[in-house]
Amino acid sequence: MARDPDHRAPDSELFARAGAGEAEALARVVAHYEERLLARIRLMMGPEARSCVASGDVLQDVFSEAIRGLRAGDLRDERAFLRWVTAIARNHIVDEVRRRREESLEALSSELAAGEPSATAHLSAEEARQRLIEILERLDAVRQRVVELRALEGLSWAEVARALGRSEGAVRKLYHRALLELGERVVDPQA
Repeated sequence: MARDPDHRAPDSELFARAGAGEAEALARVVAHYEERLLARIRLMMGPEARSCVASGDVLQDVFSEAIRGLRAGDLRDERAFLRWVTAIARNHIVDEVRRRREESLEALSSELAAGEPSATAHLSAEEARQRLIEILERLDAVRQRVVELRALEGLSWAEVARALGRSEGAVRKLYHRALLELGERVVDPQA
C-alpha cells in the first residue's frame, strides 16, 4: 500500500481540499492513512467479526463513508481524522456482526420451526427471534456456547472444538443435542 510520497501528515489545507472534493487531495489522505487504519480495523475485529467480513472490505467501506461525509473545514488535523474514521470502522464492524447474528438466528429459528411449523406460525419474526433467544438462554452453559459458536458466529467444527477444548465429535454431539432440546422447547416452551 502506497504512502504519501513525502510522508508528511496531511495538514489542515489538505483536509480542506479533500473535503471540497479535490481528487488528488482525497487520494493523498487515503494513501497516507490506509495502512494505519487497516491495522486499527484488524485490532478491533475479533473472530466473530472476521467470520462476517474481511478487514479490507471494512477499510473500503470506511473510506467510502468518510469521503462522502468529509466536508471542507470539518476536520482540521490528523488526530480528529483518525478518531472519526476509527469510529466509522467500529460502527461498521458492530453492524456487520449484528446483521450476521440476526441472519443466523433467523436461520436457526427456521430450522427449528421446520420440524413443527404450527409452534411458531402465529409469531411475528421478532417474537420468534425473542422466543428463540429465551430458549437458548435456558440451555446449559456448554450447549449454549456450542450453539453460539457454531450457529451464531459461524465457526467451523474444528474452531468450536478448539474454543471449548473438546474433540470435533464431542462438539458435534453437543450441538445436535442442543438443537434437539431447542426444537422440543420451541414446540413445548415448558419442556
